[in-house]
Amino acid sequence: MDYLKLFVWILGFASSAYGMQFNCSTMRMKFCEINNVMITEYTDVSEWEFPDHHDLAFGSYPLPDESTIVTTVTKELAEKLTNVQSLEIQNVSLVSFFLWEHLINLDASHNYLSELIVDPTSMYNLKSLVLKHNRLQQIDFLKGLFKLRDLDLSNNYLDKIDLSILDPAKELATLKLSHNRIRIITTAAGDMLHLPRLTSLALDHNQLTILDASQWQFNVLQDLNLSTNRLVYISMCEVQNSFPRLQTVYLDGNNWECSYLNSTLAQLHQTNVKPMSFGAHNCTEAVESICCS
Repeated sequence: MDYLKLFVWILGFASSAYGMQFNCSTMRMKFCEINNVMITEYTDVSEWEFPDHHDLAFGSYPLPDESTIVTTVTKELAEKLTNVQSLEIQNVSLVSFFLWEHLINLDASHNYLSELIVDPTSMYNLKSLVLKHNRLQQIDFLKGLFKLRDLDLSNNYLDKIDLSILDPAKELATLKLSHNRIRIITTAAGDMLHLPRLTSLALDHNQLTILDASQWQFNVLQDLNLSTNRLVYISMCEVQNSFPRLQTVYLDGNNWECSYLNSTLAQLHQTNVKPMSFGAHNCTEAVESICCS
């Protein structure tokens, strides 16, 4: 189906689909799947009814489904879904999403999402947010999500981020920022960033040249992935102070100088931190399977 025909189909669908009652096309695990629906910003959903189900899925990811396209979840549509607590809306060409208060788990991976719309006056209950493989360039929308436990923003277009925005999320346990374009990570000047429940932090496959953890206090962090960046230096003093319970750290794929790397690995061993790697590839020198020069 070419784009012109698809556009005409969408408009025709939007203008004619009044009073529609949707039912579960199938049940996958606990999720009620809805297929054969086309929703854009021009779609009038005022007369639509969706299943009264706590766990809803649009489409049937990972298989592409051309019959299901939801380019936007507007406030009007969100009001139709207020009883939904877990939502999977993957691979449906989603661009924008209006978040509602009672949603607990959201997986909107593999879309074109550039914004998550939040109301600063709302009290959100969201605990798990998976937005990997989208087009996010900023994370300002996180400032009102105090109850987050698991956050996955990997494979987006993030460049510079201020992690201070996550400081209120004291329950956050896993944070994945892999496969972005992150060059700089900052925190509010003079303030310490406390994430007392964070156990896993993934920063691999970015463009970091330095990791400034001097204002971080992640007391139970166990796993830190720094592989495939442009790092030439990490402060062992900061590592020990900021991550006192660190168990494993991935360091391969960076721009280490061999003598420095050797010294750093020795210090890690002394503090019972296990340096990890995915194996040295295409390098003439390596220390413990970590390439250096």
